[in-house]
Amino acid sequence: MCGICGLVDFSQIASAEKVRQMSSRLLHRGPDAQGIHIFPHCALGHTRLSILDLSNAANQPMISDDSQVAVVFNGEIYNFREIRARLENMGHKFRTQSDTEVILALYLEKQETMLDELNGMFAFAIWDEPKQSLFFARDRVGKKPFYYFTQNGVFLWSSELDSLKAAQIAPLDVDNQALFEYFLYDFIPAPQSIYKHIHKLPAGHYGSFDKKGLTCRQYWNLPSPEPSLNYKREKNRLESLIRDAVELRMISDVPLGAFLSGGIDSSLITSMMTQLTPAKVQTFSIAFPGTTHDESKWSGLAAARLGTAHSESEVDMNIRSTFKKIALRFGEPFADSSALPTWHLCKETRKKVTVALSGDGGDELFGGYDRYLARKIQVLYDRMPAAFIESVVEPAIDRLPATTDYYGTSIVKKLKLFSLAARRMRHNPEALIPRTFSIDEVTRLTGVTYDMDLDPVIEMVRKLPETTPVLSMMFADIQSYMVEDILTKVDRMSMDHALEVRSPLLDYRVVEAACRLPLNFKLKGMTTKAILKDIAGAYVPREIIQRPKYGFQIPLGEWLKTKLREWAKEILFSSSNGKLDQDIVSRIWENHQSGRQDNSHKLWSILMFKAWPTYYS
Repeated sequence: MCGICGLVDFSQIASAEKVRQMSSRLLHRGPDAQGIHIFPHCALGHTRLSILDLSNAANQPMISDDSQVAVVFNGEIYNFREIRARLENMGHKFRTQSDTEVILALYLEKQETMLDELNGMFAFAIWDEPKQSLFFARDRVGKKPFYYFTQNGVFLWSSELDSLKAAQIAPLDVDNQALFEYFLYDFIPAPQSIYKHIHKLPAGHYGSFDKKGLTCRQYWNLPSPEPSLNYKREKNRLESLIRDAVELRMISDVPLGAFLSGGIDSSLITSMMTQLTPAKVQTFSIAFPGTTHDESKWSGLAAARLGTAHSESEVDMNIRSTFKKIALRFGEPFADSSALPTWHLCKETRKKVTVALSGDGGDELFGGYDRYLARKIQVLYDRMPAAFIESVVEPAIDRLPATTDYYGTSIVKKLKLFSLAARRMRHNPEALIPRTFSIDEVTRLTGVTYDMDLDPVIEMVRKLPETTPVLSMMFADIQSYMVEDILTKVDRMSMDHALEVRSPLLDYRVVEAACRLPLNFKLKGMTTKAILKDIAGAYVPREIIQRPKYGFQIPLGEWLKTKLREWAKEILFSSSNGKLDQDIVSRIWENHQSGRQDNSHKLWSILMFKAWPTYYS
């Protein structure tokens, strides 16, 4: 895993100093080597975390034999050996054992059509001197980031916002539409960033920049469900694909382990790892003792049954220092509070290994979230008379006492979340993604006007294939929530510790196979992840398969009333950036402290927003 950056400037000699400034902000992503290469109109920068071929010959930027083409690459190409063998048969010579050199050779052979052959997580940029053109791309599901700015013959790019800003070229005007979407979703969806003039390359897209300007195109999309598939055949095929994906991701020249929460996804991945290596697999988890969010019982059980060398640590909530580091790494407001435990997990894991496999993607691909079951129920719920729902049922749910317990263990919280989602989708059927604030609440809080037609999430939902309401929700999650929240969180928090995280369930072949499955392969009655649980039966203890689901969350609601109360109050009320209505903030805070509402997510969203201008002004 690495950091990439660069500058194309057709009006003058590309500035090596600008790229050096950007590169210096990416050293946490790649502490093993730093390199810059200069062409007359293009400068490329790279920081390296050495995973494959640890020799200096594999450092980047990597240059072609004729010195006319150069690449900077962040990620891993898992099928690089297979591609390399084909290229060698075509006459290509290789001087390293790295996947970076394979990308360079593949571009020389196939140009833009090369992307169809890559199985991996990646963001890369290739400068072609004879063509005076930059070719860049991002992997199919968006594991690796790519930010860019372009104006008047200049193209600037980097793995992270903070790095791109270091060049001091891009204007930093705030995009109010993006700001509004942040408070809706807890993240800012691609292609937007918090800044009007800086963009994210969406997942599954590539682009080119030359003297004619910028072009961006989509090269991959999710396949549609196929209702006539045979269950047994698909189960066997899926198991084979997942096992192959795990084996490919175990290729490493540095120590490797796995995250193990004790859930089905991570336990299945870990079990397959134990069967694919004679060495004892190192596994890692964290604990929240004495809370409804604690999974340590299950991670310990899974580790014992699978025979791993397990390390478990309690979250050290030194919130003041951790909060600042998290704000820095995202570069823009980002409100998923599970970034905190993810940061701590990555920190502890990196002490023993450089690469960790994870179970990310299982919930979105196979129907693991309770909201998918809720959506099934909602289809029937919506058939009830609207007057009865709005005057009797939902007011009764509203009157139930609030709780800060984890929603997976609280019937009351499930009912409240169900009611909110039903109201949201009744008002706007395109609002499939969970929202922290309603549109009206964000308008009052920020004073910003929202244009639904400019919202990338809504645009994506409108392009979904015709299918069932539940599958539509899952497809929306894969293309927005999973990419912009889950994968963004894991990338930034892991790379802050120079830890590479690999996700076998997000192998694009597994993703495509999962998306083709009909709904009843995933949700059978009230059973979630049905086909994945069926596969896991041969690998995972029955207790793990039958256990209740936990999310990777901290007990934020309770902490904001106790150990984090004074710290949060200081940030919320001691200063104002002038963008939020403080009376609204006070009301949200008081309702949470009194127990009338669980406003933990809303408060965290405001806290992260207030931290952003403090550290980025």
